[in-house]
Amino acid sequence: MSYQVLARKYRPRTFDELVGQEHVSRALMHALDQDRLHHAYLFTGTRGVGKTTIARILSRCLNCEEGVSSRPCGVCPTCQEIGEGRFVDLIEVDAASRTKVEDTRELLENVQYAPSRGRYKVYLIDEVHMLSAHSFNALLKTLEEPPPHVKFLLATTDPQKLPVTVLSRCLQFSLKALPAEQIARHLKDLLEREMIRFEEPALLALGKAARGSMRDALSLTDQAIAFGGEQLTTGAVSGMLGTVDRAHVRTLLRALAEDTPAAVLNALASVSEHAPDELALLDELVSALHELAVIQALGEGEDADMQALAGEFTAEQVQLYYDVALRGRRDVQDAPDSRAALEMTLLRMVLFSPKGVLAAGEGSAPAKKPRPARNDAPAASGPGAMKAMLDGGTASANQQPGPQEGATVSAPPAQQAMAAKPEPEPAPAPRPEARDQPRNESERPREPAPRSEAGAAALSQALETAPAAPEPEPRPEPEPKPAAAERPARQQPDPEPLGEPRDNSEIGSWWAALLMRLPLDGAVRHLARNAVLAERDEHQWTLELSSGHQVLVNNERLEELGGALSDYFHRRIRVQVRYHEAVAGTPELLDQQRRQERLEEARASLLADDTVQTLMSRFGGRLDEDSIRPRD
Repeated sequence: MSYQVLARKYRPRTFDELVGQEHVSRALMHALDQDRLHHAYLFTGTRGVGKTTIARILSRCLNCEEGVSSRPCGVCPTCQEIGEGRFVDLIEVDAASRTKVEDTRELLENVQYAPSRGRYKVYLIDEVHMLSAHSFNALLKTLEEPPPHVKFLLATTDPQKLPVTVLSRCLQFSLKALPAEQIARHLKDLLEREMIRFEEPALLALGKAARGSMRDALSLTDQAIAFGGEQLTTGAVSGMLGTVDRAHVRTLLRALAEDTPAAVLNALASVSEHAPDELALLDELVSALHELAVIQALGEGEDADMQALAGEFTAEQVQLYYDVALRGRRDVQDAPDSRAALEMTLLRMVLFSPKGVLAAGEGSAPAKKPRPARNDAPAASGPGAMKAMLDGGTASANQQPGPQEGATVSAPPAQQAMAAKPEPEPAPAPRPEARDQPRNESERPREPAPRSEAGAAALSQALETAPAAPEPEPRPEPEPKPAAAERPARQQPDPEPLGEPRDNSEIGSWWAALLMRLPLDGAVRHLARNAVLAERDEHQWTLELSSGHQVLVNNERLEELGGALSDYFHRRIRVQVRYHEAVAGTPELLDQQRRQERLEEARASLLADDTVQTLMSRFGGRLDEDSIRPRD
């Protein structure tokens, strides 16, 4: 007896033997048992997932001599003839070779006649999307109202090419591609029946190479049996498929864990001695990184080596490397030298890793955005600070006149950027805070003339023994400077520690002023600026938030906001949120209101300007209000 390939030898003959299409077999079995049969069925899906097989099983169920049932006997002459493909009332048509309308008309001429032997005359049309438009039109009427003894079973890999008129006349079942693990389990059962030795990693490799198709997996298994000499080893299957040995991928992962370019390049050089395909190697690396991410998420894995490697990386590193490797596939495919493209991809993983963000990084940058020094911290004052200023910046201070130095110290950052500088200044020396410097020109002492080293030492010694200067009282806002460059654009927050609000009417502005002092950024700051402080006590604060901003809230952000408040007030504070349809008085709404007011003021100022009025009246000019921007 001639050899029969595995794909035909183990083709399912009942719904119970079908693998991986339970959603289809369950529906068809219920329809058969309850006698709720449709006249036309359409099976769609990729190649080798069981479309034609299910159609033949359904035909056997309809014509079994034991009666219509979801479990045909399989031993009667009808079941045997259908399994062998020679049953007279099962008309199988290959639509790819019979696309003409004449072929379809010839096929339908015998529809009206009763079946010769079976209970139903079944028309199985494979690759039905290959029929021409005229063939579909000729089929429509019969497909909609066939004789009671006729069933149409259509199969296609491309249902988008079918006319809507055909789709609406059929019950459609979409068959899914099979996962590699399910294919490997089925191959294991078949090889145990065939008494062929195998290694389970080899079966998994075959399942992945089949890409969802059981028929392809069985064909590859036949090839692997012939290649390996009646046994399936991992090395033999990898060599046959041209895939990369997992040991090479582990070598690259260990080199990436060392986080040095030299280690990565040396590992790639050792792997390249085995001449693997670069694209296949990168694909295996992507698969391995996915496995590491799953192990980190679940805390366990089946492979002990991969579980050990998962502990060498942080979750952020694995996600970063996965993204770089996935994008590197395009470079490997497009580059003239695929080896160089692979090297660049691996170097990109190591050299461009944000070590300041990743917990496992060695950089000196902090894990998050650095927090600025709190404004309520005590200012540097006293003779020690003055001595440091003299020691570190005497030369630079002597080169600048007194008014320019005072402007640099007391002006806020935005104002400093606007101030004109007559000449480049040397590196700034440490200075006390702005509130420790006199603000008016009359209050600032004149800079003494350059003194000798002995004079500077004497002055430094005198300052060390001098008592600390008392904390100056808060002064009102200074008068605007005549120079435009020195006029503040916006009022900066008061650097003094924030006091308690006097009543509930000030709670909104107090909350907005507090947020300007907290080192918040990103989504946490957005959450706080769109909320209002409703209730607060020693350790529990309650915020009100509109329902439209619910997406901003999670436990991590509330903890970060509570941590910032705890650091500022030097006590443990927890934050909770309650929701309302609309919340007014939030810092974000207050800022929008102020911006709108400034915009209206700017518009009114422009309209009242004599030049603008002249242009509008004499030349018919028009003010483009969309271009108006209030001065900050």
